[in-house]
Amino acid sequence: MHSDNTGRRTEDSRQRTEGSGRTAICRSLRSIFRNPSSVLCLLSLGGLALGMAGCGIPEFRPKPELAALAAKTREIETVQLAQQSKSPPVSIEEATRELTKEVTEPNRPRPMVKLSLPEVRAAALENNLGLKVELVEPAIAQQDVDAARAQFESVFRASASYSRTELEGNGAVSSRAFAPSLEVPLQTGGAITTSLPVADTDGVAEAAASVSVIQSLLRGAGTQYNTYALQIAGYNKGSVDAGTKLRVIGILAQADSAYWNLYAARVQLAVNREQYKLTENQVRTTRIKVAAGSAAKIEIVRAEAGLSGALDGVIIAETSVRDLERNLKQIMNRPDLPLNSPVDINTVTDPNPKGLDLDPEALVKVALENRMEMADLEFQLAIRDLRIAQAKNGLLPQLDLNYRYTAGGQAGDVGGAFDDLFREPTQDHRVGLSATIPLGNRAAEAQYRRARLEKVQAELSRQDLERQIRQEVYDEVYGLQQSWRRLLAAEQGIARAYRDYRAEQSEFQLGRRTSTEVLFAASQLASAQSRRINAFVGYEITQVRLARATGTLLGRANVRLEPAVLEGK
Repeated sequence: MHSDNTGRRTEDSRQRTEGSGRTAICRSLRSIFRNPSSVLCLLSLGGLALGMAGCGIPEFRPKPELAALAAKTREIETVQLAQQSKSPPVSIEEATRELTKEVTEPNRPRPMVKLSLPEVRAAALENNLGLKVELVEPAIAQQDVDAARAQFESVFRASASYSRTELEGNGAVSSRAFAPSLEVPLQTGGAITTSLPVADTDGVAEAAASVSVIQSLLRGAGTQYNTYALQIAGYNKGSVDAGTKLRVIGILAQADSAYWNLYAARVQLAVNREQYKLTENQVRTTRIKVAAGSAAKIEIVRAEAGLSGALDGVIIAETSVRDLERNLKQIMNRPDLPLNSPVDINTVTDPNPKGLDLDPEALVKVALENRMEMADLEFQLAIRDLRIAQAKNGLLPQLDLNYRYTAGGQAGDVGGAFDDLFREPTQDHRVGLSATIPLGNRAAEAQYRRARLEKVQAELSRQDLERQIRQEVYDEVYGLQQSWRRLLAAEQGIARAYRDYRAEQSEFQLGRRTSTEVLFAASQLASAQSRRINAFVGYEITQVRLARATGTLLGRANVRLEPAVLEGK
């Protein structure tokens, strides 16, 4: 019981102390605010404190993971490739025998996927990351068009305030205000603004309604001028679409070329392996002849030297196949064919060259109609015309017509003020003109001259591009003709080289030729086979380049581009 009384007295004492403290603080604040010099001093001290708190020089503090990344930029790391090997390193002598067997006769078949040229194109269109990046650009450009359209959207504004003014004698005056407004831009170069402000100051309420119109009469006037920004954004969108299509054609042409290059590399690998077998047979035959005494021992040395060169050719051809496979995998970007996958690509579409009699002028006409560089320049010329019109309008003085109508009402409360506003308002009409005339107007004149010069520059660029396109088409048409002639020559050359190799073998059996001469004939046969491969593939790739020069794609399937879509908001 005693302790409870003591606790209550202690609590009462604490509350009296806190109450007297709050009273003293309030009394001190009132004395400060009654004295203007004290208020000024207090504000100055507060501003000084805030300034001292905010004037420190901050330090750069990156995220922990980025700090670790920044630390790595100051030191170059080393790597020991021997430590990265999954199996113990072997010497040259240990690996030579296994390498020869593995390269010439692979005994571990690798998984293989068969791909046709249309399948490669489809995969590139569906999965190529570069193509996906390009398809984002039209979507970005469309946002610029939407942003340009938004300049004619209406804007709602509202403001609310409360104020209290302390008076001498402990009096105070308080007021409340609310002001909503709606601004509607006009395509003619003006704006209409309506507002409905309301204010209440100690029992005196005011309500008003106003409509103001501002319209440009010279500079910035007219629907045509005020839609220039929208038209420019639209033409820029067309320019971006043209550039995107151009890059997509380039990616598909790259896919076609990569396919044919891989085809050539695979056939070349088969030729080099066959060349190795021919050389191996020559070594075997030479040893038999030496053992029989019908050839000198030096022939074995010569034949084995040729075998080493043939093995090197197989290794180089196999390396080329692997590199070109990875290149094609990168272009297709198929999930089932990652870059490091041990899957061979077997090209099943064979070249099918045909002798063609092309009309260069007809192809030039197609190119000028379809090349996206020309389309891009047409859009740029249209934008230059709009820039000239904008700059020409900028030469005019600024002359605006202003009209404002205001109606007001006043009463003891807000409701009464609104009643008075609609029954017996005070009305006010104001009409005026405002003008701004630059003295000299040099900046506007310079902008106008610049716009005209940019138009001249774009026209010259179009003429130069047209000349380049003509030359490119002529070059590719001539190149296709030459590729056809090379192909015919290669067909004749391979037959001759095969007959020569058979003849040299027969002469060697009779002891009239050396191993060196037989191996030389075999290498000539391999070279003829390589020329034939390159001629066939070169003809196909030249057709791809000619199609690209005309702004088209080979084949019959049309490709439709859809811009990227942003998921969510």
